[in-house]
Amino acid sequence: MILRRRTVLAGLAGALASGCVGSELSSAPFPLGVASGDALADGALLWTHYTGGTELDVSVWPETGELTSLRRFPATNVDGFSTVDVSGLQAGTWYLFRFESTAGEGNVSPLGRFRTALAPDALEVITFGATSCIKAGHSYAALGHASERTDLDAFVFLGDAVYTDGASSLSDFRRKWADGLGGPEYAALRGSTSLITQWDDHEVRNNWEGDSVKPALLDAARRAFLEHQPIRQNSKRFWRSLKWGLTAELFILDARSERDRSRGEYLSPEQLEWLIDGVARSPATFKLILNTVPIGAFDSPFFAPFNEDNWQGFPRQREALLRGLEDAGTRNVMFVSGDFHFACFGRVAKQGPGSTLFEALVGPGANKPNPLPAYPSGDPWEFSSAVNNYTTFRLDPFAGEIRVRYHAGDGRMLFERTVG
Repeated sequence: MILRRRTVLAGLAGALASGCVGSELSSAPFPLGVASGDALADGALLWTHYTGGTELDVSVWPETGELTSLRRFPATNVDGFSTVDVSGLQAGTWYLFRFESTAGEGNVSPLGRFRTALAPDALEVITFGATSCIKAGHSYAALGHASERTDLDAFVFLGDAVYTDGASSLSDFRRKWADGLGGPEYAALRGSTSLITQWDDHEVRNNWEGDSVKPALLDAARRAFLEHQPIRQNSKRFWRSLKWGLTAELFILDARSERDRSRGEYLSPEQLEWLIDGVARSPATFKLILNTVPIGAFDSPFFAPFNEDNWQGFPRQREALLRGLEDAGTRNVMFVSGDFHFACFGRVAKQGPGSTLFEALVGPGANKPNPLPAYPSGDPWEFSSAVNNYTTFRLDPFAGEIRVRYHAGDGRMLFERTVG
């Protein structure tokens, strides 16, 4: 444990008292605020974009204001993007953090806030938020409303976090990311709790998959994504799982870069096997599959043009996944998906594979609604709406229930359903 100078401690105490977490916009050196992500039981990955020329440290301390527990970690800075993988923290605990220049010229970032994941043997009620499809130029009211909450243990961005279509170089991608993340509501949400992020198509270009883009373009898009999102990367793959004690395990898919349409593969065989086996073996009460593009059966003719870009365009793997999950007898599995520019909730299918599983389609967080003349209604879908929104998932392991709520930017609850 390293204690800071008395004057700096006093300044941090004042920041705690002011309550300016996430919503305090930075001065010029920190144009995109701060963020944290992929929280573990003992830490998280902390992030900022810093335009100053000096090195940074990050200070981390419990939200309770116990400044005697404050710790400092050196940041790694590459091309102005700074990250710190902090560890050694207490499980299931809320922390505040702040980046600061080591040169003493007063460059201090806004405050950020995150909760470490639950201890491996812990069982506790937790709540996650989620949305998708956020495009600059649209109202960020739903993001702003979500940022004001203090009960979201983590927030999931299910792809299309910004729209980089048309970018042809790393500098283009960086500019589009800066435009997308630059709104105050977005910065406030990213700083208010830890993030769980994955990419979909618009982080590269519309409806891309597999090797459909040139390697140089894909490398630039991937680099820009990793520069702007607090995500741990394992051997250049984005699919991974995060555990929150015995309450939940989140399976985060990459449904873009491994597609092989010639083989009918929506996911690589390795990723599909990992998913089915991981869900079956998970000791967690709830298993959430974070799936950027829906798996549900949208059988209306209006949806036919979209089927090639979702699981229905890969029927062999879709059936293998749904049968694999159901044959394993795994309980409390839910798909959480994005991409379609409207909210939707219901069972994955009326009958057959998927009829016992639920899917929550979330978003758009800030975008135009899908222009379809009608949205899903009736069996197997219970709700749909084109209002910009975010969704919350309250996981209660004691009752064995997931309470799903859809929220508009003005605070209205659009839909509520408890599954379990």
